[in-house]
Order: sequence, then C-alpha cells, then structure tokens
Amino acid sequence: MTNHLPIYIEGEKWIPLTYFSEQEKKSFKEWLPSYRLKRVELPGVVLNECLDFKTYACWLRLKELTYTKSPIFDF
Repeated sequence: MTNHLPIYIEGEKWIPLTYFSEQEKKSFKEWLPSYRLKRVELPGVVLNECLDFKTYACWLRLKELTYTKSPIFDF
C-alpha cells in the first residue's frame, strides 16, 4: 500500500482519488460515504474526487491493521 503525500489548497490538505490504484479506489469508495468526496478547484484545474487528509490517514491506518498479523486479532 502506497502512502500518498497531500496537496495543500488554501491551507487544507487534500488527497485526489487519482493518486490511488483502481483497487485502492474501489476499497476506499466501499468504506467511505460518497458525500465525503469533495470537488476542489484550483486556477485552471478541477479535481472532482478529493478527500481531506485526516480521512485518508484514518483509512490508511485501518488498512495497515487489516494487512498485518497482530496478536490483538488472535482470539
């Protein structure tokens, strides 16, 4: 899983879904309600599906937990 760097727009951190692989996009869209994806406009550029960096960081931590074998999941 790739850790993406955010882009800064007006002091806020954003991650465009274009950064993700198709598999990651699908996984993310299944996890997150569609209203959380935002349209971000820059001079001359419109990014239709972006998410705030805090949401992305949370999603990334959850994915890392599910991919690693941890004693916390042993019952």
